Amino acid sequence: MKTTITFCLLAASNATLSPNPNTCTTNPNTVWCDHTQPIDTRVNALIAALQPKEKAVLLVNAAGAVPRLSLPAYNWWSEALHGVARDTGIATSFPQIIGVASSYNTSLFKSLGTLTGTEARGKNNHLDGQIYHGLTMWAPNINIFRDPRWGRGQETPGEDPTLNGMYAENYIQGMQGDESQNNYLLTSACLKHYAAYSEETGRESFAAQVQAQDMLDTYLPAFENGIKKGKASGLMCSYNAETYGSGIYGNGTLEQHGAIPSCANQGLLNDLIRNEWGFDGYITSDCNAVNDVQNQHHYTNTTNDTIRAVLSAGMDTDCGNFLSSTAMTKFLNGGDSNIKLVDTALSHLFHIQMRLGFFDPLELNPYGQFGNEVVNTAAHQQLAKEAADQSLVLLKNQNNVLPLSTATINTIAMLGEQANATNNMQGNYFGTAPFLISPLTGIGQYVSTSFENGQNATKAIALTQNTDAVVMVVGLTSEATATKDEAEGKDRTTLILPRNQNQYISSVAQSVKTTNRNKPVILVVMGGGPVDIEMFRDSKNIDAIMTCGYPGQSGGAAIADALFGTTNPSGRLTQTWYPEKFLKQVALTDMGMRPNVKTGNPGRSYRFYTGKPVFKFGQGLSYSMFQHTKMNVQKNQDKNIVQVELKVSNTSPRDGTEIVLLFGAPPNAGIDGVPLKQLLGFTKIHVKGHATSDVKMEIDYTKFRYSDNSGLINKDVKGSWDLWTGVEEEGERTVKLEFF
Repeated sequence: MKTTITFCLLAASNATLSPNPNTCTTNPNTVWCDHTQPIDTRVNALIAALQPKEKAVLLVNAAGAVPRLSLPAYNWWSEALHGVARDTGIATSFPQIIGVASSYNTSLFKSLGTLTGTEARGKNNHLDGQIYHGLTMWAPNINIFRDPRWGRGQETPGEDPTLNGMYAENYIQGMQGDESQNNYLLTSACLKHYAAYSEETGRESFAAQVQAQDMLDTYLPAFENGIKKGKASGLMCSYNAETYGSGIYGNGTLEQHGAIPSCANQGLLNDLIRNEWGFDGYITSDCNAVNDVQNQHHYTNTTNDTIRAVLSAGMDTDCGNFLSSTAMTKFLNGGDSNIKLVDTALSHLFHIQMRLGFFDPLELNPYGQFGNEVVNTAAHQQLAKEAADQSLVLLKNQNNVLPLSTATINTIAMLGEQANATNNMQGNYFGTAPFLISPLTGIGQYVSTSFENGQNATKAIALTQNTDAVVMVVGLTSEATATKDEAEGKDRTTLILPRNQNQYISSVAQSVKTTNRNKPVILVVMGGGPVDIEMFRDSKNIDAIMTCGYPGQSGGAAIADALFGTTNPSGRLTQTWYPEKFLKQVALTDMGMRPNVKTGNPGRSYRFYTGKPVFKFGQGLSYSMFQHTKMNVQKNQDKNIVQVELKVSNTSPRDGTEIVLLFGAPPNAGIDGVPLKQLLGFTKIHVKGHATSDVKMEIDYTKFRYSDNSGLINKDVKGSWDLWTGVEEEGERTVKLEFF
């Protein structure tokens, strides 16, 4: 399914914008200001012109000015997780990424990236040097949602390397624009947090014990895709250390010789992403992570050693002040090798600024005149609403109680602590939305409502007596609220809904069904991480369950439209919803993905989890009914792809959208660390009622690989793979594919 949104980018010609205050405004005749020269020539000339004390102010996020060369200050730190964030003024706020990814819509991912890059240009072309006012956007977050307790899992696409990699590729392409066509980056996208970051508890001193097998087929692939196919121009090294990699201190081997802080991990930075993957960009530390190299991880003992470790590894700029002008001046006085390290970092930084057009006349840059007229446009508002529509996942629809009809439903009791949510709908890293439509407001556009905020079950029960249906909106809170169930710096300790919400839901639902068995009771769950709601999944008192993630500025309207059938839900879960007992089986700090008999780890994610989930990865319902034919699968060895064809039939009268998930089970699945199954590819199609559509997918041979127990990615996995579409393995539709 394609998401087609028309962006009126060229409408910016009427913008009234102050000139870009760069060094070339007053020094136009220097080599670095000559846009006809190759970037390498310009960058080298600029670095050669800098004095040591001037270089010393340039390697932190709040880079200082160089008055002698009319080089203005610039802050590298800007946020764009789900729209421009923390900036001055309004910006379109689309759903948190765990919801966006539930759409499995790559064209939507790219359109949202374009929206974000466009609004960043419109807001920040003036480059005033303030924090969050730049064009180097520190997004997307593509870490694997390894453990359901992780407070920032909501910021990621989910638990699957293939999906996360596809999100990275497309969101980055949207944010950066077509540089080959336009000669400039729209904005610079930054992959984070590289590479095995997925917990908040003690994150700045955490030494992630990562096996090579997990690193190679779980933690690294999304970053590889974001670099090789997305062409990311930025990357952020994380707080934690890893036991995989190498640094300039230690024995120099590639793996398992102790924990190397991510920002000093030469094996993962320069050696892997630059030398093997071809990364062309700059590397920033996470904020305060360079200080952590010395003072939390104790990898180094002196300031000079720390600076040498991170610059040798490939990091270019410090979010923080460890690489202060004082420290860098002393370092630069340490000889030619130190100067060379600094110059290399500056080269990476200046390359990005030139690709963004900082040193060129505005009229040469097709994005150079963008102003407020490209922010919060009607098209952007429409796209944010469409993203919210596609992010909703229907998990239960007992007796087809949904969609509701205004012909029979005139009043609804809106209950629960999130029924009137506004700011909480944005999750982590949000900006100032132009509006926030709560679920209460959204439902109120259809029918009359009464409201109770989840604090008093007795009052809530009383409200249900005179209504035709009950909608309870419950869930978790993020950084916009005081409670912060899941947020940066805050992991969860339980998968049970907090603040006695289970008791509230149970008592209200029981009372309603005792009085009127036919009155619909619908549960909407807001939040990023999985919750254990098995009791409501199996309860006859709860007719329907929908999860909405953190749905952004139009969240309430999207929820209402789905419940009343104006839209047809199509989202699928991008993470496994575990039972509460999972938390007793494996520690948050256990980085292992695969089952481990010795530790009791039952495995993580649909690829390795051996327990029974509350809801499965990829689960989601529609108001339409779909059937898949048996696939036709052929290998094309000339192109190193597997070609897959099947037909998808909509057997219901209602038009609907189907997400086709192609899974494969490798030979010896589940034995000796072999995945139980893995997502090979996916596509999304709209099928009219009682119609059939053809589906074609091309799957690269690399998707049929995983890391064996020696830690090597197999070139070919010999034997027979089982392939099927859909969350449930259906024997009659399974196709065998032989690899030799």
